[in-house]
Amino acid sequence: MSAASNLDLWVASIYKLGTMSRFRSILLATLACVAGLFGCARSAPPNLLELIDVVPREVEVGDHVEVLGARLPSGDVKAATVTFEGRLFRPGTDAAGEEVSIVVSDAKPSPDKVSFPFTESLKARFCGAGDEATHTTFRGDVTVSFPALEGGANAVVGRVLGVTVDFRPPSLRRMVNDQKSELGKKALAHLGIVIAADRSPTTGGLTVDGVIPAKAADRAGIQAGDVLLGFNGVTLLSLADIDPPSGARLADVLVKRGDATPETKQLSLAGFSAGGLPADILAAALILGVAAFILLIFMAPTAGIITWVERRVSARMQSRVGPNRAGPQGFIVWIADGIKSIVKEDIIPAETDEALFRLAPYLVFIGVSATFVVMPFGQYLIAADLDVGILFVIAVTSLVAIGLMTGGWASNNKWSLLGGIRAAAQVISYEIPAAVAIVCVVMMTGSLRMQDIIQAQGGLGGGFLSQGGWPWYWFMFKSPVTFGLFFLFFTTALAEGNRAPFDLPEAESELVAGYSTEYSGMRYLFFFFAEWANVFVFCGIATALFLGGWQVPGVTPGQQEASLPLQLLGVFMFLLKAWALIFVVVWIRWTLPRVRIDQLMNLCWKWFVPLSFAAFLLTALWVLGTSPRSQAGPDGVLPVASAPMIPAAVQTALGIGMFAIFSLLVVHFARRVAFNVRASKQPIHVNPFI
Repeated sequence: MSAASNLDLWVASIYKLGTMSRFRSILLATLACVAGLFGCARSAPPNLLELIDVVPREVEVGDHVEVLGARLPSGDVKAATVTFEGRLFRPGTDAAGEEVSIVVSDAKPSPDKVSFPFTESLKARFCGAGDEATHTTFRGDVTVSFPALEGGANAVVGRVLGVTVDFRPPSLRRMVNDQKSELGKKALAHLGIVIAADRSPTTGGLTVDGVIPAKAADRAGIQAGDVLLGFNGVTLLSLADIDPPSGARLADVLVKRGDATPETKQLSLAGFSAGGLPADILAAALILGVAAFILLIFMAPTAGIITWVERRVSARMQSRVGPNRAGPQGFIVWIADGIKSIVKEDIIPAETDEALFRLAPYLVFIGVSATFVVMPFGQYLIAADLDVGILFVIAVTSLVAIGLMTGGWASNNKWSLLGGIRAAAQVISYEIPAAVAIVCVVMMTGSLRMQDIIQAQGGLGGGFLSQGGWPWYWFMFKSPVTFGLFFLFFTTALAEGNRAPFDLPEAESELVAGYSTEYSGMRYLFFFFAEWANVFVFCGIATALFLGGWQVPGVTPGQQEASLPLQLLGVFMFLLKAWALIFVVVWIRWTLPRVRIDQLMNLCWKWFVPLSFAAFLLTALWVLGTSPRSQAGPDGVLPVASAPMIPAAVQTALGIGMFAIFSLLVVHFARRVAFNVRASKQPIHVNPFI
């Protein structure tokens, strides 16, 4: 923090003490003299804006950064200035960081926010230029300034104190932009324009550094120092926005010179050829390739391996051996079952709705497999890091209910129809408490991105036990409310996935095979393939939401990013937690009896729904009590930072206490299991390879 900011806070603190004294007037006069001597009145204009927060907290090129507030100046005010004052922290650099003051001019104001795009120029200032760009964390204050409407008046200023923003390193989206940027460079070279990336405006546009004689730009009158604001109607935020359509002969370029009004110039693209695949097709192929890799590497084997694990675990629980013929310890039995189902005859009964009958298994399969696209296996091992990642999961899994209902109705079988109706009622009902539990996590995080949710479960920094994803920072142990939310979410996920004891839609003793009764061959397998994959899905989502995801205890995200072994360790941590939950799911299936349909619905509507909404209200109070606040100082002269109502030390102590209680419960459970095993005098085979 700068010396002026320290002086501001010191003066505000002295003033606050003075309000409790009968010498307030004398103190005010003294402070006014000191402020006049040090020039504080000129360097720190009054903090008159009501600012709330800066969003999003993870930014990359193309995103819009917004400073949220209330009753902000607009209308006659055309632009505002946003200043980031603080330190930049990058992997492998000095722990003290780099002190910076980065000014963003021409930000767009509105009554409730001030926004500006994060351009290539800003990326170079925050993250570094070119290949040196890397993940950068900004910690400091953000100041918004509106110019005075009358000469001689002070600017109107507001501050958000203690802001942390991560400017993201190259990602899949960044790789796509890089591919498009190469095309943009090639197009500018054809037009004869040389760009000065380091001098481009912070809020968009590309500054012309030079013009090649006799080229299209020279003939159109473009000169060095001009700013390119648009290309074919698209506002230029980076080189990736320069994308000439195939076969185009002319390009409309919006050019601004000095303070003059921007002018559109037509430049000839005659003879220009991008070569190779168009950038959009190449970008789509890149995204699809990564998504296919994720699905093939994780989903297909995972669903099959879970079937083998379930057979082995259930056999041990029932004093059986389980599959042990196909491959070592029967491991490739799931491959044999898949091949057998593929070669089986695919029968479609008469009088069915053939089109919907064929479609239903694929709807269920798509609803489950699409969630793998946003599954955060590692810090950067994610197919698509969407800004609405968890909302995407909730949306696509709704296809499962549609597929189950479609399969039951299209089968022209009353037992299948009844099973489909049960499935739809069960999935839709239990989605409500599950969604509310997710919303509670989103409230504590302030983001819908899966990676944001995981990083929010890291430490506070400052020591080995206070950084990285230690269990007491996981949302599961954040408070007693989130501790209960984890078990509520896990139980509702069991019901949504039609897993025992909530597997009524396919209860063999009641409905033969439920909605899948009339299916055979590979279509029959698709229903259960999706169910087994869904086990990993909701265990992986629970790991990301409540168990710290890929975070390694004692390791900060910056340290993990700078080390490939630590990133691989993060992937292992995620899979370890997810597979531990999968074991619990299998364990529950083979130990608890199936409930009745009336018990199932009563549990949801009479208990889980009210409890989830109560947890929602308590979580809102928790967020209110743990959020740091910034408020105006006395008479709005200087900003004063105020600590949250629940101090960080209390939050950490509560997390450690909840983790200790959970550990004691686990130890007590293990002791009771050991006692029952000794009392039963049954032989126990610990070796899993029998």
